[in-house]
Amino acid sequence: PSFSQASYNFVIFENVAIGSNVGIVSAATLDLNTNITYLITSGDQRGMFSINSATGQITTASTIDREEQTSYQLKIVASGGAVTGEAIVNITIRDLNDNFPHFSHAVESINAVENWKTGHTIYQARAVDPDEGVNGMVLYSLKQNPQGLFSINEKNGSVTLNGPLDISVGSYQVEILASDMGVPQHASSLILTVYVHDVNDNLPVFDQLSYEVIISESEPVNSRFFKVHASDKDTGVNGEIAYDIIKGNIGGA
Repeated sequence: PSFSQASYNFVIFENVAIGSNVGIVSAATLDLNTNITYLITSGDQRGMFSINSATGQITTASTIDREEQTSYQLKIVASGGAVTGEAIVNITIRDLNDNFPHFSHAVESINAVENWKTGHTIYQARAVDPDEGVNGMVLYSLKQNPQGLFSINEKNGSVTLNGPLDISVGSYQVEILASDMGVPQHASSLILTVYVHDVNDNLPVFDQLSYEVIISESEPVNSRFFKVHASDKDTGVNGEIAYDIIKGNIGGA
């Protein structure tokens, strides 16, 4: 048997219904009264395709996923009695937008400090989409942006500050959206919690610049006769105050 072509090239979309037509091959023989039968002999280890042994019609036998395999090369044998002929069938799988952009985690948290400047990059978002072409092209946006403090680069996913963080707020919750460019469009989101931490950027301040007090020379040792007070706007250990005499304490009085 001799095929009409040495090789055949067919294109199908992924996710087509099982039993969908892929293409047809045809062989002929000069021998009289010989029935030709067709068989797939290699290139289809997982049984994704089947062939009608009498007509040479190739159909899908399983769900085809381009993300698993983008093309197949089948060897088809045509048998006419004791003799056979061979042809190669190349099947290319076209993409459909059947995957969502995917973040490695749906929830993330980071630590930030209050004195980070405007434009500082605080996080790098990354989502992947295994689809092809525009179906797999991911763009980023902010679905939830408290006080407009954050911005994101739509192409590379870097999150930066638009203004100073407020330590008194404690934390901000930002929702990042990753969308593909396919039709229909698919999107996934990530919740980013930004915890704001204090920086020791404030000096302790006394409630007065100077104090005056009069005591009697007969005041007993260890008498508590006066108290100074200072405050610090920082939080935690950065706002804890310790007092010490550094000058003027003649004779350790």
